[in-house]
Amino acid sequence: MKVIVAEHAGFCGGVKKAVKQALDASRQGRVYALGPLAHNDSLLDKLREEGVIFVDDLAEVPHGATVVIRSHGERPEVFRQAEERGLQIVDATCTFVGKLQTLVARLIEEGKQVIVLGDPTHPEIKGVLGWGRDQPIVLTADGSISELEGLNREKPVALVAQTTQRQSILAEIGEKLKAIVPVVEIYNTICQATALRQEAARNLAYDVDLMVVVGGKNSANTRKLADVCRSTGVRTIAVSEAHELDAEQLKEVRTVGVTAGASTPDWTIKEVIGKMENEKNTELQEEQTATEEVSLDQEIKEFSAGDVVTGTVVQVSDDEVLVDIGYKSEGVLPRQEVILEGDQMLADVMENGQEVEVAVKKVDDQEGRIILSRKAIERKQKWAELEKAFEEGTILSGKVKEAVPAGLVVELGGGYDAFMPGSLVDVRYIPDFNEFQGQEISFKIIEMRPEKEKLILSRKQVLEEEAAVQKDKVLAELEPGQIIKGTVKRLTNFGAFVDVGGIDGLVHISEISWHRIDNPGEVLSVGDEIEVKVIEVIPERERIGLSLRQAQPDPWTEVGQKFSAGDVVEGKVTRIVDFGAFVELIPGVEGLVHISQLANYHVKQPSEVVQQGDVVKVKILDINTDGKRVSLSMRDAAPRPKKEQTRQVQQQPEDTGTGVTLGDVFGDLFDLEKDKEE
Repeated sequence: MKVIVAEHAGFCGGVKKAVKQALDASRQGRVYALGPLAHNDSLLDKLREEGVIFVDDLAEVPHGATVVIRSHGERPEVFRQAEERGLQIVDATCTFVGKLQTLVARLIEEGKQVIVLGDPTHPEIKGVLGWGRDQPIVLTADGSISELEGLNREKPVALVAQTTQRQSILAEIGEKLKAIVPVVEIYNTICQATALRQEAARNLAYDVDLMVVVGGKNSANTRKLADVCRSTGVRTIAVSEAHELDAEQLKEVRTVGVTAGASTPDWTIKEVIGKMENEKNTELQEEQTATEEVSLDQEIKEFSAGDVVTGTVVQVSDDEVLVDIGYKSEGVLPRQEVILEGDQMLADVMENGQEVEVAVKKVDDQEGRIILSRKAIERKQKWAELEKAFEEGTILSGKVKEAVPAGLVVELGGGYDAFMPGSLVDVRYIPDFNEFQGQEISFKIIEMRPEKEKLILSRKQVLEEEAAVQKDKVLAELEPGQIIKGTVKRLTNFGAFVDVGGIDGLVHISEISWHRIDNPGEVLSVGDEIEVKVIEVIPERERIGLSLRQAQPDPWTEVGQKFSAGDVVEGKVTRIVDFGAFVELIPGVEGLVHISQLANYHVKQPSEVVQQGDVVKVKILDINTDGKRVSLSMRDAAPRPKKEQTRQVQQQPEDTGTGVTLGDVFGDLFDLEKDKEE
């Protein structure tokens, strides 16, 4: 039978952190943990042996003692009560849980309607509700949205999830909510380690005959892990300890996949695997035991390969360091067994009398020589630093060692190189990564695979977070009426997007120029540095309205000084409409020539007299600067001959006795009335 262990099985970062902090605190004296640090009995028993006392209530903790807050987190009032009682608090709240608590508190503060997808009886959700002032609505994975109490279907919803929830369920619930409420904001608060663990288990389940899920019976993430495996159709067994595994369950099984919940320690996983090997390979195991018994008769050495000891440096040369570790001769630490950065020499990192921790690599009893190594230890220490940075989301920096078509290889130190995929190098498209060669760049670790010592980095995430901080700052500082500088980033047919310091604002096409334009490209180009006026700021929508023309002098302020009623000037026809034509006097100022003012004869359509783009003479009839209107006349500016009569006059106009006929005065009106009748 073949046994395959899934990636990301066992302890998650949050549980590791809580256990380590509890053990560290126990070395200083008695320490109390508020609730179990993990849903695993064997782990809890070992912690009790180390002096960790588990309690269910703060009242059980003596005044002034140390109390550990578990990775599930607690309500804010628990922290206040602990401080009031003078307790020393060790906060081991999982990083992802802490982010969820902070997010819910912010959403509630903003007046949002919050739905939490999770188990209302789980300590994590109880704590989250406290941070949300008990206002969020809790929905279980198998619950009905239609039965949610207190849900306002007219109000937008913010959906978050318990950190151990399944990704597919979050997406499914989000889609269902979109069908009944106007707006749904979905926040992916699922722990990355949980998502990776579930995905790895799912992938493995498709390739095996049987899946064994190891974890405590009370562990929510272990139950979800088992559900994920069963969803693939493979037979799945859930056990908390090795003794629960039955040999009958392994009959006719050729390949077994093993995964484990976040609270499952490594030794429990190994015991379960050992039990399976015992059941299926009894004879082989017996032969191995006999071989080991023979080896016990051999002479016991003082040191063995793999031992980690502390020694004192007695000599440093260019090629090696001699270290006194209490062996019959000094141990030799070759240059190649020390991690050196760049042009460093051994003398740069080692000196006589220095105490160093080394690992025994090889023992040669015949020559009385022992070979030592620092690499494994340094790598282990460096890995611990990187793991902590990963769990806490710390920004790191490193030198680009190599630029390849798919991304960047970054040197982290401690002998570790990491890969940064091309899609995670920048927020913009990078056609050639060679520009980063040899540069020192900042990034975050977004994925760690200890079994393969594989690390995935993202510079893009750092840039996005920095941009988000800058964006919030700009939104908080901007106010309507401010004149600010910006850079044109993008042109569209409806306006221009301008970067005003980490966030883009929109200059609508109507706010680009005082004169009429058909396309923003007539005035602006990408990369232009311009001054704009802030006309609207909506922080919650990250929306900024800008105006280019309002940051410039209003041409209408010049009209009253430059023109007067009665002036005859030249202008350009900019638009033809049914009731007349608009003529531009100066950029940004247009006047209307009414159809009745186009000629001294009746005009049916303005296009009979003028065309767009024509330069014409007009007489200014009236200027209204407050209303931003100018009335113009082409008829009075340059009288044109009357239109030749095309119809025979049916009746002579009546003579008024003054020598001037009514036809002379109202001829156009008569023609107009006839046209209407026709």
